[in-house]
Amino acid sequence: MEQWLINNGVVSRCDSEEQGLFLYQYMRAQNGKIFNLKEHLELLNSTAVSLFGEPISLTEKVVVKSCEELLYRGGYSSSAIHILELRVWQSGKYQLRVAETSLYKGFALRVMRPKALLAEGCNYPFSQPTSAAAAMVDFLRLSALQQQCQIAICTDNNGFVTSVDGATPIVVHGTDITISNSAVSIYSNIVLSALKQLQNQHVKVAPITLTDLRSADELFYADARGITAVGSFEDCHYSDSIAYAVSKLLNR
Repeated sequence: MEQWLINNGVVSRCDSEEQGLFLYQYMRAQNGKIFNLKEHLELLNSTAVSLFGEPISLTEKVVVKSCEELLYRGGYSSSAIHILELRVWQSGKYQLRVAETSLYKGFALRVMRPKALLAEGCNYPFSQPTSAAAAMVDFLRLSALQQQCQIAICTDNNGFVTSVDGATPIVVHGTDITISNSAVSIYSNIVLSALKQLQNQHVKVAPITLTDLRSADELFYADARGITAVGSFEDCHYSDSIAYAVSKLLNR
């Protein structure tokens, strides 16, 4: 299938690229709807104000229209879930492309159970969705692969866990569930809402340490691809029962 993108409202082949630092969001789209689009644009706006001193000018209407044109031109099935990457530059230019098409229905627990590598003293602000952050995640994945792992767990200089594969860590100890306060993301907020619906579970947002990871029953995270339950980290082997329960709640 020929690959296309929307480049400032104009349909282009994927060999057309803007240059320089950009902000980005990975979004889920199905049947002409982009899920949580308002929240994605709000996060881009707040980041743009923080970094560039002014908000982006992109509207929901423009993004939806671009999505419809992109999926039509590329011949994508409207019933499948497509992961869209939206890039926005300080100049106001934007690009929208299909990053991948999901193999799952709904916001599912992925089959992949990755092995995690520790990356200590990684103080990069993954909560800011910039191209620099995306490049750091790619670098950490490559570093993990060299050590027979698939993803990296990052800690800051104080030993607090800041990210798992660039996403917000979630750990389970019995009936206690902790979502890291290290970053704000659309998908961790979605999971937080689902966790609060579970019976007999105590949910909190708080710092997570390496000690927490090494004593945890589960470690998982969420991004545009769905929920990923980490299989192992160091000598720890994790289950996925809470991650599975969350995925069931989100797909009712």
